Amino acid sequence: MISLVFRVVLILCSLFTAIFIIRKIRQSKVQINYAIFWILFSACLLIFSVFPELSISLASLLGIYSSTNFIFLVILFAVIIKLFFNTIEISNLEYKIKELSQKIAIDEKYFNETKENKSEEEMDE
Repeated sequence: MISLVFRVVLILCSLFTAIFIIRKIRQSKVQINYAIFWILFSACLLIFSVFPELSISLASLLGIYSSTNFIFLVILFAVIIKLFFNTIEISNLEYKIKELSQKIAIDEKYFNETKENKSEEEMDE
């Protein structure tokens, strides 16, 4: 059974997370597609805290002794999945930054060579 204190903490944390994310969306500090995960995460915590029977049933189904341990496992699993997707996103962004840096360097070199060629032509005249 989930203690009342733990249920209240889960409810408060889930509501705080949802409110915080919604405020950040309104302030345009986070994109909606990134915020969806956190809103669903807070909704999941809220469901587990309001309906503790659900976590108890799922915990026993998976052979986990305590429903509290099941909730911590769900939280840990969700955060690890989010971390994995963030790692993929960071890797893609680093690749794009590398490509853009190389393109800028090539453009600057071409611009400088073109500028030098024009100055040499003007001096020759």
